Amino acid sequence: MSTWKELKENPRLKDIFNTRIAIVKLIREFFWSQDFKETETPIAVRYASQEPYLNPIPVTIHDTRNTTHKMYLRTSPEYSLKKLLAAGYEKIFEFSKCFRDYESFGRNHNTEFTMLEWYRSTGTYQNFMDDMEKMFKYVGERLKIKDLRLKDCKIKIDQTWERLSMKEAWKKYTQVDLDNNLTIEQLSNTAKAKGYKVDPADAYEDIFFRLFLNEIEPKLGLERPIFIYDYPAQMTSLSRLCEHDNRYAERVECYIGGLELCNGFGELTDAEEQKKRLEGDRKLREKLGKEIWPIDEDFISALRSGIGTASGVAMGVDRMVVLFTGAKDISEVMFGSMKDQLGESK
Repeated sequence: MSTWKELKENPRLKDIFNTRIAIVKLIREFFWSQDFKETETPIAVRYASQEPYLNPIPVTIHDTRNTTHKMYLRTSPEYSLKKLLAAGYEKIFEFSKCFRDYESFGRNHNTEFTMLEWYRSTGTYQNFMDDMEKMFKYVGERLKIKDLRLKDCKIKIDQTWERLSMKEAWKKYTQVDLDNNLTIEQLSNTAKAKGYKVDPADAYEDIFFRLFLNEIEPKLGLERPIFIYDYPAQMTSLSRLCEHDNRYAERVECYIGGLELCNGFGELTDAEEQKKRLEGDRKLREKLGKEIWPIDEDFISALRSGIGTASGVAMGVDRMVVLFTGAKDISEVMFGSMKDQLGESK
């Protein structure tokens, strides 16, 4: 957001902060009205996510005997919330403070940020797309806001939101058939033909996003929000494969004004397959020179105990507030952002 002094002296920033408070309240009201239970899960965890491209922040904890315990600030409450599904909770949500190291300060990122995650233990990824669209409309109606603004875009949220498969998005915006670009060799050749540099050490995901971030993402959700679903299977380790084509997985992201708002899955609940995928992620972390740690076996045990057909999604609350307030960047919607605390120039 800003410093206390800026909040005191700048009415525009005070209005943004007040709107943030109202948005959080309205989100809670919406999920309560849909019979979701609000939960709380640990911020400091023993085993961090195996996500290859995220950087958890380590912390050292001491007990009364001065025994040292290494833990990590969570990058997401995902594992903990799925453990609650295993415990029998069917519809849950959480506002969580999350932390990711090596993030830029300002624009769309901050080391500490607020995540909203919600899960259904019986549900599909279509369900949480419905949830998100209804939730935005609920907030918009009560704030009397029909249009969101980001840069020069005016995005209507009161209309039906668009849904497009990743395969359809590639065809529409790049004229590339994704079916023929599901191996690193095929995608490398396509990228080179388009003039992109490809390094022999690049992973499939590196090349994929090089094209996606340049040629597709900036064009998404410029008039109304859009969900992009069904990602190549090798790009997600936490979602189940699509029944209609197991070369793709049930992963969804929402874009508004070219800004990514959420990432969600039709959840993988097969414990052995999940462990196998996490082991693959761990090996990739090691290959990338990142810190590694054991797989959370308690998470695997929770899956083994049995979870129904589940879906879940994580959404950036700070980015949502940016869209509803027209703030210049994410730092304006946070009180005491990294940029403010460390004195970075604005």
